[in-house]
Amino acid sequence: MCQGPHAPFADDEEWGLAQWLMKQTSQKGIDEFCKLPITRRRMKPGFKNKSTFLKKVDRLPVGPEWICDIITVVGDEIGPNGQPLTEEVELWRRNPVDCCKDLIGNPAFLEYIAYSPIKVTRDGSRYYGEMNTADWWWDTQLKLPAGSVVAPIILASDKTNLTVFRGDKTAWPVYLTIGNIDKDVRRKPSAHATILLGYIPVSKLACFKKKARSEAQYRLFHTCMAKILDPLVAAGRTGVPMTCADGHIRCIYPILAAYVADHPEQCLIACCRENRCPRCVVPRKQRGDRKEFPLRDHRKTADMLRRAGEGDPPTSYTVQGLRPVYQPFWADLPHTDIFACIAPDILHQLHKGVIKDHLLVWCQKIVGKKTLDERLAALSKCHGLRHFRRGISVISQWTGSEVKELEKVLLSLLVGRVEPSALKAIRALLDFAYYAQYEVHSDETLARMQKALDMFHRHKRALIALGVREHFNIPKLHSLIHYVKAIRQLGCLDGLNTETSERLHIDYAKKAYRASSRREYVAQMTSWLQRQEAIERRSAYLAWIDGVLERELEEALGDDNESGVEDVDDDIDEDRGSGDQGETDIQALRELLHSNASRAYQLPLAPSARHVPLDHLHSSYTTPDFLLELNEFLSEHWPSGPPATENLKVDTFHSLRILLPPNIHIANVKRICKVRAAPSKPRFQDRKAVPAQFDCALFVVDEDAFREQGGLTGLRAGQVRVIFRLPDHLNYHEPLVYVNWFRPFRTADRTTDLPPTSHSTRAHKRNVSILEVSDILRPCHLVPKFQGSNTSQWAAEDILNEPLTFLLNRYIDFHMFDMLTK
Repeated sequence: MCQGPHAPFADDEEWGLAQWLMKQTSQKGIDEFCKLPITRRRMKPGFKNKSTFLKKVDRLPVGPEWICDIITVVGDEIGPNGQPLTEEVELWRRNPVDCCKDLIGNPAFLEYIAYSPIKVTRDGSRYYGEMNTADWWWDTQLKLPAGSVVAPIILASDKTNLTVFRGDKTAWPVYLTIGNIDKDVRRKPSAHATILLGYIPVSKLACFKKKARSEAQYRLFHTCMAKILDPLVAAGRTGVPMTCADGHIRCIYPILAAYVADHPEQCLIACCRENRCPRCVVPRKQRGDRKEFPLRDHRKTADMLRRAGEGDPPTSYTVQGLRPVYQPFWADLPHTDIFACIAPDILHQLHKGVIKDHLLVWCQKIVGKKTLDERLAALSKCHGLRHFRRGISVISQWTGSEVKELEKVLLSLLVGRVEPSALKAIRALLDFAYYAQYEVHSDETLARMQKALDMFHRHKRALIALGVREHFNIPKLHSLIHYVKAIRQLGCLDGLNTETSERLHIDYAKKAYRASSRREYVAQMTSWLQRQEAIERRSAYLAWIDGVLERELEEALGDDNESGVEDVDDDIDEDRGSGDQGETDIQALRELLHSNASRAYQLPLAPSARHVPLDHLHSSYTTPDFLLELNEFLSEHWPSGPPATENLKVDTFHSLRILLPPNIHIANVKRICKVRAAPSKPRFQDRKAVPAQFDCALFVVDEDAFREQGGLTGLRAGQVRVIFRLPDHLNYHEPLVYVNWFRPFRTADRTTDLPPTSHSTRAHKRNVSILEVSDILRPCHLVPKFQGSNTSQWAAEDILNEPLTFLLNRYIDFHMFDMLTK
């Protein structure tokens, strides 16, 4: 009997119901739903209860099967019978070669997959982005037979808590993806480009004495990883025929290329102590130096560990700080250098490590926690920037996102309170952090990145002189010395970030645990995950036969990138629209993003306020010279048209979207930003009061100079007070803005590289103008040059009106950073 594509479910409707039940309800919820009278009498699905439903789901095709190995660990504690105590642990794993087949053959990735290395050059400079543009793939390809295809295996592992407020339940997932798939796809959980490879057993190993437990756990990890990766040994030597996404059969060599982990786990992988570098042989007390030491040698290290296990450890075993792991999992992996595989960890090493744990503490010691909090609270708001209105001392547990937000403003807070040499060291670390996050690098940007690190080492002694640090022998600070070489070897680091694995914990560990009975939970987690995977695979198959598989992947990637088109930390919510209007706005933004336009803007479809009279503009938007400036503008741009009168009413918009020029170093989705010009709103019933928000922007005042020289040439900053459109009878249909000008930027000092400006005045009043919206290049963030001023009297809403010197914040986003760094 011929079955339909939805089998074992009856039709498309029953399949849709099955999807919803698996994704949105628990097993108890499925049972209750099936027993509802309306379900039994009207819907009459092909399953009567949870058991029959799950049996149908289990008939769906699944991915690589799960294997459970029982590993017996023999301890050094002696039991009552005089024999060593033992403990049995479960290792749940999948075949990594099958996982590789599953990924490289997925037709959804057809447009996002590479099979060979390439070298990208422009104007004599080489560019590094995806893994196939870097050196590792080229070097590995030369070791293989002609016509072979490398599948760079990228592993990630990280122990995570499964319970939040109580209990000590933990899981240790291991994830696998391949470098053939574009990194922006790999980063998105909804793309399913990363597969759960296994769960390392987590055990207290009570069969060992307390002193020996940690080393026993290290050896258990390597034993388990060796079992998991064992199929890669033969496959990496001889290759495996695999059907690829384009339908062609190729001889694929799955070879371990990168391992993504935090510092403790990197040391666990490298079999070294945590006070050593897992990549190189730098002496323990020289990690604060700028000197670069050679990487650990894969074969020599494996030999040292083997000899140590035989009771004959060489001198270098102790000198290099190795641990007693005598059979590391990576010893026999072909074409692999495990120490070069260890990828830099931007999240834990750079953001949470160097910046939050060290740099922020140094700054607080120099400036004072209270002063730093006051300055943060006084900063003007800007779309896309988190406003720490209570400072940062109240934050007890930092996330990577909060550290990134602090990085945007930290340097500007220190001007006037930190001596120049120390300020250069701080600026150098922030510059390095920004370069490390580029999504495409060139030889030039890598040189700048190295220069930033060199600058820090040149000026770091100023921090010692200030008494905030005695030495810089810090493991995470030392790790920065490997970043540039790792980018040249493996591609840009956004594709090798622990943020991805931490996000995957939600789907592959925490949700799976919540779906279990909390007892013998790992086996239940694998069953739940296999059923979820079966649903996803059938959905992908149905999309493929309908010819919409690639479109669905593009939509999934777009949904994950919604931060590029949605509001971030925004108090103004009326511009978002509702229903069809909001959806239309978002769709228009996506079309704008993927168009050929290099610069563009978009107003909301409907104005925020209609027919606003001049007196209301004056009182709510603070535009005292509106009519005068408008008529001056009209006489210049539309001399044949009628003048505006005091009875004029305009439609105002409280925000507009700006499309930034494309930048090769930054993802396309990050090109959309927002400028706001919204008056305050009083409290109304259960809605809280909303403060006014008038953003600053960069305006193109000399198009030719800006095109020829770039940077800030031909640009000027202004605060947008009103975004409006004139009524039809004036015959001028382009949207306009009323702007409070700042003076042209002066040359930035070499210490901070933040260009200064101040209020522009005319006849002892603020210099204002009315311009077309198209003159706006992008939003900008102006930070007051605090010096020794009393910041406690300033408020973020009024700071831009103070008669101060302001600094252009070049760290507000990557586009601004790159534009001003050049």
